[in-house]
Amino acid sequence: MSQDRVDKIVEILLETNQSYITIDEIAEKLNVSNKTVRNDLKEVEKILFNKGVYVEKKPRYGIRIKVDEEKRVELLQNYKFKSSFIEPYTPEFRRDYIIKRLLIKKSNITIAELAQELYVSKVTIHKDIDYVQKWLMNFNLKLIKKTNYGIQIIGDEENFRNAIAHLIVSEKDKKELEEILFNNITTRLDFKTIEKLKELVDLDYKLLEKIVENSEEKMGVRFTDDAFISLIIHIAISIKRLKEGNDINIPQDIVYEIKEKEEFNVALEVTKNIEKAFGVKFPKSEVIYILLHILGAKMQQNKKDDVFNLVNNIKEDDLSVVMAKEIIDIAQRSLGTYLEKDEQLLNGLILHLRPTINRLKYGLALRNPVLNEIKENYSEFFGVAWMASTVFNKYLGVKIPEEEIGYIALHIGAAVERNIKPFKVFVVCSSGIGTSQLLAARIQKSFREIDIVDTVSYLELEKLKLDEIDFIISTIPIYSIKPVVQVKPILTQTDIKKIEYYINYMKNKKDNKCFVEKIIDEDLIFLNCNFKIQNEVLKFLSNELIKRDYVDKEYYKNLVEREKMTYTSIGNGVAIPHANPELVKKSKISLLTLKEPIIWGNEYVDVILMISIAQKDLKEGKFLFKNLYNAIEDKSFIKKIKTSKEILEAKQIIGGVLNGD
Repeated sequence: MSQDRVDKIVEILLETNQSYITIDEIAEKLNVSNKTVRNDLKEVEKILFNKGVYVEKKPRYGIRIKVDEEKRVELLQNYKFKSSFIEPYTPEFRRDYIIKRLLIKKSNITIAELAQELYVSKVTIHKDIDYVQKWLMNFNLKLIKKTNYGIQIIGDEENFRNAIAHLIVSEKDKKELEEILFNNITTRLDFKTIEKLKELVDLDYKLLEKIVENSEEKMGVRFTDDAFISLIIHIAISIKRLKEGNDINIPQDIVYEIKEKEEFNVALEVTKNIEKAFGVKFPKSEVIYILLHILGAKMQQNKKDDVFNLVNNIKEDDLSVVMAKEIIDIAQRSLGTYLEKDEQLLNGLILHLRPTINRLKYGLALRNPVLNEIKENYSEFFGVAWMASTVFNKYLGVKIPEEEIGYIALHIGAAVERNIKPFKVFVVCSSGIGTSQLLAARIQKSFREIDIVDTVSYLELEKLKLDEIDFIISTIPIYSIKPVVQVKPILTQTDIKKIEYYINYMKNKKDNKCFVEKIIDEDLIFLNCNFKIQNEVLKFLSNELIKRDYVDKEYYKNLVEREKMTYTSIGNGVAIPHANPELVKKSKISLLTLKEPIIWGNEYVDVILMISIAQKDLKEGKFLFKNLYNAIEDKSFIKKIKTSKEILEAKQIIGGVLNGD
């Protein structure tokens, strides 16, 4: 409940005198839902009852107050005075008042006039002015002082508008935001924002809201509520400043570049509708200014299908796609969590980065009301996002602000949380119900990665199907087709470390499987080939990698040099050529089998497995070599590879071996 809103309802009832007014009419005046007004009415009735005023409710008519005229006028005057009066002696109010006075009116005022208006001394005003000067510097605005003339703000028109917009949004408190989220408000503009905007310029904000919503429909997107409100605020400021004769100046290079954007026609239509609705003429520079804010607006990402449809039309070489993939790569290496296959993360980042790139290119600020909470509660993800922010410097040559880093941290954090898929576990305990329940509760509390499907005895376990179970935690030694971790009935720290070790083992195995899937491509498997000499094979496989941009052009040359130093034939008719990891852009494994064996060093070879592991993947690649060497000693594996007739069959055989299956 907002006290401001309650006071406003009291004021509305006092203004309507003895006439009935409906809940719908009050809700419309305040731009809130019927439900919100009904909830507030309890407090309204209580306040008025304490002042000797009775609220009468009549079905199909509405509500009204019953009070004599003299008392009604007296209460109304008190409420109007209350709503206009703010304690003028607090430093926060004085500073805010001075900033508003200078920014919105954009006229000079003397120190003496301010002291008189605020009922304080000139010395106090001078101290307030020092604060105001520092505040204005955040927007590249300056405060100039002239004797017998007063003080005045000077700076670019765009900076003026940014400062005014900040004044409006900074006064929305957290409680108000919660009410916007949970009270089903019929408008996306909240009561307090409208009140602040009306102080600036009195417009029909419902009509302006409709114009902006039409632009969303044209583009097939929906802005976040914060971005939507920000766009409304900037348009309202534009209308006010244009009416005062202050239009904006956009550099010509930006004008030429941005006019080519497909959203230009949408911005043009928005400004034409505004001109028609509000009687103000928008020059071309203002159309570009509105377009900049449309391009920089964050988009809502709710439904997976909607996100996919939006991203589906974006080309692979689009800057947002390239940057998103690099951010994910940095994040997964920093966190040790495989994120590359997370389509939701990739698509979400692409959609987030498109307006981010525009904001950074054109110097648009982004408000992040949850930045402090992100830094405090998700410090690890914020740190990773900060590391990944080097991507912006690489491609845009700019340093990214913390507000933007915070939003990227949320995308990364959500992906990590999605990646935590619980291991399904049976708990086997032979010590009775009490002990087994205590054990299960302790396990659940210690490991969020574990989902205890059931707590059973050993005899019950033998009757159960284990297909969906990952492993078993048991207080007694048992044999099972599933892995078993044995612990004590009262879980100790040693037991916790045992379970922790096994979970990490399972996670690594899962990550290894994902890595193997990533590096084996069907189009890099070649069966029953007719090459006669070693270098022909190396040249062919290198070219296949080079044309897909997986390795540098120097890769073949490096392979040949390596072979001169040490042959890569390792017995059983197998060779595993590999070159410098620094020449590898994307890790891949290539397979080539020959109809007839060829000389490779001092051995005959008819199976070639070229291992191209990038420097960044060497840690993950270690297990490949280990599993591969073990498999090559097994003649049955070699036979399966040699006799493979289908590419998919060969891929499954290699994949199984590399995974250690």
